Amino acid sequence: MTATASRSSGWPFTLPSFRNSPAVEDQEPEQLGGHRLLSLLALLSLFGIAFSAWGAPVQVPVTGVLVAVIYGVGLALGVGIISTHNQRTLARLDMAVCGLALIALGGQALTNLYMNPGYGTDEAAFQQAAAVLLLHGHDPYGANLIGALSQYRVPVQYATSLLNGGTVSTFEYPSMPILVGALGVLITGGTQAVPVSDVVVLMITTVALFFMLPTHRRPLAIIACVGLPILFGFAASGVSMIVCMALLSAAAYRWSSVGVTGSLTRTNRMQAVALGLAIATQQLAWFIAPFLLVGIFLLRRETLSNRAAAGLLARYAAWAAAAFLTVNAPFMIWSFGSWFDSIAAPITQHAIPYGQGLIDLTLFFHLGGGTLQAYQLCAALLYGALLVLYVLNFRRLARACFALPLIPFFYASRSLAEYFMTLVAVLMISIVTVSYESVARATPIRLPSLLQGKRHLLSLALFAPAAILLALALTSPAPLSLTVTSMDTTGQLQSLWKIEVRVHNDSRHPLSPHFATNSYGQASSFWNIVRGPKVLDPHATGLYVLLAPNVGSMPSITSPLTLEAFTATPSTFSSTSTITPSPYAATLMPSYENHIVRAGRSVTLTMQLRSPLGADVQKAGVRVALGQLIYDETGLMFAQAKINHSLEGETPVYARTNAKGQAVFHISDPAPQQNPIEFQAWLQPTGGYPFGYSELVSVAWR
Repeated sequence: MTATASRSSGWPFTLPSFRNSPAVEDQEPEQLGGHRLLSLLALLSLFGIAFSAWGAPVQVPVTGVLVAVIYGVGLALGVGIISTHNQRTLARLDMAVCGLALIALGGQALTNLYMNPGYGTDEAAFQQAAAVLLLHGHDPYGANLIGALSQYRVPVQYATSLLNGGTVSTFEYPSMPILVGALGVLITGGTQAVPVSDVVVLMITTVALFFMLPTHRRPLAIIACVGLPILFGFAASGVSMIVCMALLSAAAYRWSSVGVTGSLTRTNRMQAVALGLAIATQQLAWFIAPFLLVGIFLLRRETLSNRAAAGLLARYAAWAAAAFLTVNAPFMIWSFGSWFDSIAAPITQHAIPYGQGLIDLTLFFHLGGGTLQAYQLCAALLYGALLVLYVLNFRRLARACFALPLIPFFYASRSLAEYFMTLVAVLMISIVTVSYESVARATPIRLPSLLQGKRHLLSLALFAPAAILLALALTSPAPLSLTVTSMDTTGQLQSLWKIEVRVHNDSRHPLSPHFATNSYGQASSFWNIVRGPKVLDPHATGLYVLLAPNVGSMPSITSPLTLEAFTATPSTFSSTSTITPSPYAATLMPSYENHIVRAGRSVTLTMQLRSPLGADVQKAGVRVALGQLIYDETGLMFAQAKINHSLEGETPVYARTNAKGQAVFHISDPAPQQNPIEFQAWLQPTGGYPFGYSELVSVAWR
């Protein structure tokens, strides 16, 4: 390496010159260098997973051993990956990293299942309940499974609410998840059967994708399935898309080569079966299948006649249909009506809007709300437009075969991110294994002479109807104006249990509103209406008194929230502006008293106003309360400490903040106490609800 003086600046030292230095990548084959980086990235991604698995080494000691193995072996593998210059050795090291990934998944699963014994979704609870019904000889379709939410400890706010005020209570997927769940119940005895099954499926998928990929791309399987915590999170929650993802991955593997010989090979038939089973698992696969089938036809018509390509496609589709019917036929025969109504429900049931798509503009930014149906129609028209665009521009869009069908879900009223994130492995295997030669040879669909030369104009015209509906969805005003007039809290539990709201119907339609709160992006269960009109006439105003239906639906006063109103006919959404029940909080200083205080001695606690972000609030005259209580193992007991100039045992004691936003409390106890006394401060406006509760400070007098 040469060195040059920095003459222009006059600096007395020299700087290294890299102009003529050979780059590191030039010293080894490009493929080996890229492979090495992928291998190292895959290995390093496991370190974060291992740290997450190290969450219960006391409760589940084996996880501590597994984490130590991951770090110890991982460091050694890292040295090997960095130092080897042999492609074959690097491939062997990749296999070791894959084995380490399975250990990491197992350790993370043990920790997660122990720390979170309850199910994270109603979907998982209904799947296991349906599986148990099947094992007992009962038809799971149409059965009321609402009791499974309590049985499998699903937080009530994770139940799926409907615009008409109801709650989803049946299993609403094709039957493949029931069979997987039944197998899981038989193996585990019913304990965490669905999450365990999904984690095992994720492990199998990781290994399968590892060997499907080219040798120098195999670390991608580890990164996608294990290194990114996305898939594990869904597997641990019991989301059936994990099983669907595994099956779609098999269908996506070298999909551009299906029927390239003019007939279906054994592998092609297995891929068709995998597609059929994916369709039998989750409705999302229904929307992906047309893009895959059309893509196969458009590729094969290049080497075969249109008729031969259609015949090939028909045979492929027949294998997929046979797989779907094999799994679902018993339930269709059992009760076709119940089966069909259940699997069609996600499309027809009109669940409340939710997700991470454009619907958030309505839910949180108050754009639109007057017609939720416009979102659904927009998504449907966009799907059709994308399918036509895919055909017209197949050579350019073929590689997006599994990505394009996901776009319309971003525009739907329920646009869960799980739709996009669970398919990362499918997208990866599709992109890596697609045949670029086959795609490059594909010729565009011949347009009628009238449209020749207008392909781009036609493509734009395809999206006009969807754009119009999207504009309607975002501009149609919310029909109800909501004004909260009062709120009642649970005190030290720091939640709301009662809300009074004035509602005005700005629309021309009589509306039957159902109310929910939202403080973390997802609506609570519908609140009970104890007073207020069931139907609010056009341009009328009603005063509603709402009570929380359960503890899980009581929003915390420590975070901002909105009150939301849903109607089914027409399908609308309205909400208040953001409500901040606790604009600032009380903080006690010091926050702990580590030493025992002698009887008769005093301690001083200073209450400081703090903003939600932790900054000091300098505001004088705020009314502050300090309470004292003993938490004994037999129950709550009154304490006998003296706060400021109050009587012994008086609680709470009030003070006002000074210009610094502080209130000072001098506390003493003349006699020794058997139990420590817990002190807590909060803000108590005159005539208002208490808020801003501080942490507990424990003081022991002896």
